[in-house]
Amino acid sequence: MSELIGKRISQRYEIQDMIGGGGMAHVYKGIDLILERPVAVKVLQPQYNTDEEFIRRFHREAQAATSLAHPNIVNIYDVGEEENLYYIVMEFVDGETLKQKIQHDGPLPLEQAIALMEQILSAIGHAHLNHIVHRDIKPHNILLTTEGEVKVTDFGIARAASAATITHTNSVMGSVHYLSPEQARGGFVTAQSDIYSLGVVLYEMITGSLPYTGDSAVTIALKHLQEPLPRPSEHRPGLPQSLENIILKATVKDPGMRYGNISEMHEDLKTSLHPERRNEPPFELPGDEDVTKAVPIIKEGYPTDNDETKIAENNNNITSPTDSKGEKDDKAKTPKKKRRWLWVLLFLLLFFTAAIIFAFTALPNMLRVADTEVPDVVEMEESEAIEEIEAAELIPEVERSFDDDVEVDHVISQDPSGGKSVKVDSTVTLYVSDGMKEEEMPELIGLSREQAEEALSDYENIEFTASETADIPPGRIMDQSPEQGESVIPSETTVYLTYSVEQEFQLENLEGASKDAVENYLRNNQLNGNFEERHSDVVREGRVIEHSPGPYNNVTAGETVTFVISIGPDEEPEENTVEETEEEKKVEQVEAVIPVEVEEEEEASFDILIEYEDATTEEQPAVFIEETISETKTYRIPLEVTPEKPGSYTLYVNGEEVQSNRYNYGE
Repeated sequence: MSELIGKRISQRYEIQDMIGGGGMAHVYKGIDLILERPVAVKVLQPQYNTDEEFIRRFHREAQAATSLAHPNIVNIYDVGEEENLYYIVMEFVDGETLKQKIQHDGPLPLEQAIALMEQILSAIGHAHLNHIVHRDIKPHNILLTTEGEVKVTDFGIARAASAATITHTNSVMGSVHYLSPEQARGGFVTAQSDIYSLGVVLYEMITGSLPYTGDSAVTIALKHLQEPLPRPSEHRPGLPQSLENIILKATVKDPGMRYGNISEMHEDLKTSLHPERRNEPPFELPGDEDVTKAVPIIKEGYPTDNDETKIAENNNNITSPTDSKGEKDDKAKTPKKKRRWLWVLLFLLLFFTAAIIFAFTALPNMLRVADTEVPDVVEMEESEAIEEIEAAELIPEVERSFDDDVEVDHVISQDPSGGKSVKVDSTVTLYVSDGMKEEEMPELIGLSREQAEEALSDYENIEFTASETADIPPGRIMDQSPEQGESVIPSETTVYLTYSVEQEFQLENLEGASKDAVENYLRNNQLNGNFEERHSDVVREGRVIEHSPGPYNNVTAGETVTFVISIGPDEEPEENTVEETEEEKKVEQVEAVIPVEVEEEEEASFDILIEYEDATTEEQPAVFIEETISETKTYRIPLEVTPEKPGSYTLYVNGEEVQSNRYNYGE
């Protein structure tokens, strides 16, 4: 049926991918082109297309299922036929089946199992109130959304599984592991049949295993008919008696001894974990439950929903013949009566002898189911594997799961394994790969590098890039690729993260500047200052002698710069004071302030070069700074001016002289 992928049904539903299937139908993911929403499309297998009785019942029951409106029941949107293709369009549920969850997680926590079962009971109870019996309740038909919400499906197709279908498959429809005894013997199916199946599902949720197993469907069906249900506490020691009692009561062989309706079971389940019920008396099975019962011959023609098994009891009133001749005539007829009873006894003896011979010779051959070898289909493409299984007269059942090694739509494993001999019409479960599991990319912006690495522990390739910024604390993630919410495969995805670092800039030469000018510079550039004092014979009092970090070193916002402020020359003997004062007066400290403005709308950068001359330079001008800027900046140049040597500077922008100035001693 893989040929349907990419095609449209009824010019409305576009088939995208196969997501499951079994012996009766395949399920595809599709898109409703009119309402633009994802849908699940269940398409019947071709072998049922020619059975008019089945098709009639399928339409009737599927249409009835559309009347169900419940949050825990998968909505059926459409039922139709196109070119001998029968299909049901239903709500698409993004998640896994309850069967997959049990296979992955094993026995579920009791609180979780009860919470899920309450939702299942709510759904089935709603169906029963609308006079619809599910008939095929099993974990495979119970979907779990990613939020943990239950969605029960397959109401229509299960109810359409009538005697007409069974004659085609020679097997009980649905999974025999969850079949009620009355279904197994072909009896009348009621709401109590669903209750039995629910009890088996709860058993599997609690223990992680099935109560009955066997090599063929017939073997398992016979166990449902004959063998008492194993106690769940044998597989899960410490299980509260109240919860075990619920399972045992729901799975009594006699439908009349089970819960009267879903509501009764639901109410009992609600209080099952209350402390006062934990050690309540064990549920006692009815007297004949532990007795092996005679199994009726399972014939090819099962009763339909409208058939009833009628049992007629013939009460023969036998009276002794009398006549008018009295006792004499009675005595005369006694030998004849004895001979007649001898003939009857002889007939019965011969009849039972023949029946015993028949039971030990012909009957086993009539009931014997042929064996077949399970083909090995591991690593085959799904549709090819299904064809191989069906060619071996076996029933394929598909379970999908993610796998890192096996290609999408190819078989990961199978149960039973290839080469094993099983009965014809046995179910073979194929575990088909959905490829590597995709995950949503987490939100990383704002996290520290360490937090981001921890969140990406499953990702093998992570690349970090630093970016300077003054707006975000250092070490925080500023940008990520892939973005948050994108679907990715961790082992195949490289994550690119940009994190913030403190913005660096070049510290100006502040030697010779006044303390007020320094404090203004620190405030404008978000720097901290530490001030020390020292005598200086050269630098005037209140001016910067030196600072650390030194001029033109790179610093970041928040960094501390230490300044040494001159407090004037050290005191000397009086005779030298005049001489030193005269010498000091010969040098004057001048600060040249050069603002370079860049218009906000300009996005270009500018090459800046500032040269200066003063008493400290030789014959050639010295370079004060040479850099590239893209925003407004102010430069401060400390100059030493003497009577003999004035101070000056020249500003070049992009190689062109744009400004110069000269400072004379005493001006």
